[in-house]
Amino acid sequence: MRFFDTNVLVYTQDDSDPRKRAIAIDLVTHALEVNHDGCISTQVLQEFCNTMYKKTKRTKEEIDVFLDYFRDLLRIDVTIDLVRHALAVKEEYGIQFYDALVVSAAEKLCCTEIVSEDLNPDQMYRGMAVVNPFE
Repeated sequence: MRFFDTNVLVYTQDDSDPRKRAIAIDLVTHALEVNHDGCISTQVLQEFCNTMYKKTKRTKEEIDVFLDYFRDLLRIDVTIDLVRHALAVKEEYGIQFYDALVVSAAEKLCCTEIVSEDLNPDQMYRGMAVVNPFE
């Protein structure tokens, strides 16, 4: 399983960088339609919605369409147990809390990769490799 960080979803809709957009669309489409190996958490969806409103000025109706498309990637909700787990990950690796929440969700889903440009590429977090496809 591959866990997608928020930036991957955002790039699928961001016209400001066509190269990153093409990469993100390919990754998400492949995960949804070919391998069925992509996943996200409710945190990622929340951050995606916030970014779409703020950065791209998308409407609620436009964001609803994206949410329907990403629905099959959603595999885990943020719970108190997941937040507690993230606190331990934050302490262990010295990373930002929201990044630790991504790592925690990916670990709970038994992912082997975290696809993100926010975490350190080639870093291993609890046995999971970080891949930055935008480098």
